Amino acid sequence: MSSQELREIIISGFKDISLVDVLGYPSFTIWFPYCNFRCPWCQNWPVVMGKELIKMSLDELVQKIRESALLVEYLHVTGGEPTLQPNALRLIYEESRKIGLKNSLNTNGYNYNVIEDLVSRSLIDHVAMDIKAPLSDPGKYSIVVGLEGKNNIPANIKRSLEIIARGVDLIELRTTFIPLLEPDDIVKIAIELRELMSSLGREDFHYVLQQFVPNSNAPDPKFREGTVRSAEELAKLARKAKDISGIKNMYVRSLEEGLTKI
Repeated sequence: MSSQELREIIISGFKDISLVDVLGYPSFTIWFPYCNFRCPWCQNWPVVMGKELIKMSLDELVQKIRESALLVEYLHVTGGEPTLQPNALRLIYEESRKIGLKNSLNTNGYNYNVIEDLVSRSLIDHVAMDIKAPLSDPGKYSIVVGLEGKNNIPANIKRSLEIIARGVDLIELRTTFIPLLEPDDIVKIAIELRELMSSLGREDFHYVLQQFVPNSNAPDPKFREGTVRSAEELAKLARKAKDISGIKNMYVRSLEEGLTKI
């Protein structure tokens, strides 16, 4: 690979100021294309399939970040799945550090080796990891992410959780309450996360229950229409999950009320 290719990044877009990607902090957010999951309910399917591609030089993208640096605290990279471009991800985080920003990663947690490399270089300050189903149920997890029968996914995600628990300051774990999940699944996820993170000495993680909104981008037509669970219903479930699991920092994210702490 040439030095020029090493300095090129393929993205799907960016937003110079976002208030919703890092808990409580403004960020410059970049979308990386492609994903190793095939969630049938995905709202970012065009990004996952690489239908929206922008090839930029790293220097050009860094200049865009620099122009917003006084207004944001984090560089946030999401997708798709950013860890599929490990070299580009590392380079953009290194440049962000030089500007004086903190770095944030939104990941599905499967590529733990990439996360471990970034953490070992002290390049990540915030991780938002999607926990899509109970980690104790590999079969259900594989169905939820559209890879039925691929049963090693929870094991990889647990590895990632162990890595970030030991090396990342701000940890945000998220579950979108899709129709494939039952309320008991949410409670089970909360219990499992509390037990795992407690065993790793991290009681300070944040868990966000997210509202699912049917959308036209979903690859499976079943998820393009339907009712939306209310913020009130989600809050009731989140309260139950918090009480049973003992998670200290529990939130609900909905269209009606934004991010609400329970």
